[in-house]
Amino acid sequence: MTRGAGEPSAKRAKVDETDEKEEEDPLVRRREEVVRLFERARAKGKDNAIAREKEKLLTLCAKLEAKNEKLLGRLLPELWQKIVDEYLHQNDLIALAMTCRFFREKQKVLGKKLETNLKENLLLELRASGKVAPHTLGWFQWVCDTFEILPGFKWGSEWVEGAVYEGSLVDYAVFQGSVEILRWLMEEKGWEPNIFTGWYAGMGGSVAVLEYLFGRGYKFAKAACDGAGKEGHLEALKFLRGLDPPCPWSEWTCTSAAGGGRLDVLKWARSQDPPCPWSDLTCASAAEGGHLEVLKWARSQDPPCPWIRSGCRGTASGSGHQHIVKWIDQQEDESDVEYSDGEYSDRSYDSYGDDYF
Repeated sequence: MTRGAGEPSAKRAKVDETDEKEEEDPLVRRREEVVRLFERARAKGKDNAIAREKEKLLTLCAKLEAKNEKLLGRLLPELWQKIVDEYLHQNDLIALAMTCRFFREKQKVLGKKLETNLKENLLLELRASGKVAPHTLGWFQWVCDTFEILPGFKWGSEWVEGAVYEGSLVDYAVFQGSVEILRWLMEEKGWEPNIFTGWYAGMGGSVAVLEYLFGRGYKFAKAACDGAGKEGHLEALKFLRGLDPPCPWSEWTCTSAAGGGRLDVLKWARSQDPPCPWSDLTCASAAEGGHLEVLKWARSQDPPCPWIRSGCRGTASGSGHQHIVKWIDQQEDESDVEYSDGEYSDRSYDSYGDDYF
């Protein structure tokens, strides 16, 4: 019985193996052989052999592209639209377009721009969507091999539009939370973190990344705690505050936590001795973000978190949070903060202080 039962499985295995061999594309196999020959020639520095194998490789790739184009062309246009819209994000489009002429044409037809954006707002938006997988070490290596990477890091008006900087990729790696990629960039490529790296590491929330940076001598500033609070990474915030000396924080930590609806972070920050400072911006950010429970808790403390009642109401109304407007209208005014100029506390980057980043 045992022998008889095993025979069909063995036959199926042989059939599957045969089918797999039959389905193997000879063009793919030949391309792999040429790639190996090309690498050997390049390693030995033989220019004639390099040129010869390169020409073979280009010819094979052209044949493969023509063959694959027939298969890819069978997909309906609406399916391509769905694939690009739902499974790719902006920073993946350039890799798609560089794969072959067919993909390049699809990118053009669909009206997608070839732009790489590693700035904070887009990265947070992509992560919040839950549809984007982190880029791998292979992706970072491909970027470094394919594009001109400008040295250092630039910010604001010094940023060259469309350029990719070493510091941008370092910050992206810490935001993703990958020690493997960060180690490759810093130890293999020799790139350095910048003043914004701590901020991105805080928003990324990886304690392992924070530990690695700290072990490499990186000095965390207030922005790191702000980033952790903004994205609700309580363990990262605890790690930063547990350093000797503790990573500094400011009222912006509470403000960022409140704006993100991170009540657990806000409670912990205020429970410390001394508590993390807060200001009227904490309530204003909670109102702007539509986080009623955060606003209620902040105002229920003894003493309550300061606020500008009319300002919070206007912010909530302007953001479409009528449930917060309704709650504010039911509150008393005794603890309303009074400012001679009638304005909020300063929200500009200048108000963060020179030691913020």
